Amino acid sequence: MPQRNDIADDTFLFNQGPTRGLGKIQFADYNKAFELYDLPNVKIFKKQVDIFKESLFKASPTEAQTKNIDVMLTVGEMFTLVPYAQLILENAKINGVDHLVVDQIFDFIVRDFSKFALELYSKPSSTEKQMEYCKKMMIKPNVDDKRFMAVWETHVYNHKDAYEMNL
Repeated sequence: MPQRNDIADDTFLFNQGPTRGLGKIQFADYNKAFELYDLPNVKIFKKQVDIFKESLFKASPTEAQTKNIDVMLTVGEMFTLVPYAQLILENAKINGVDHLVVDQIFDFIVRDFSKFALELYSKPSSTEKQMEYCKKMMIKPNVDDKRFMAVWETHVYNHKDAYEMNL
């Protein structure tokens, strides 16, 4: 499917009917996308994902938790970050996105994942084993002020005044 940057009616995208069969969707191996980059925050996120995966096998949600929408939404948020990260990495490779930008994007992905791990840890129904895994998943991103400033100056601030609001 080609990339679209045109101004067009994309109503169809949001009006495709019922979502039956989503459980049959097979995701591509996200590891291939992660292997494309040797960046600190990509590595940290990969570590978080590996711990998350292990936790799903060794500290699975209880039957009661699987019926608790609050718990399942948090687990879903954590899961969703994995294909998002995969798509970001694949697209960054295709479009030649600066590695500094990719690593800075993963700074927030690592923080978001840690936030959801804390949220899961704090659920009243979390088991001791689940809380143990959640603590392992709470990892601070690699903070790099030079990277942040380079991304800010080169990729953000130079767009100042580029957008004009219609009144």
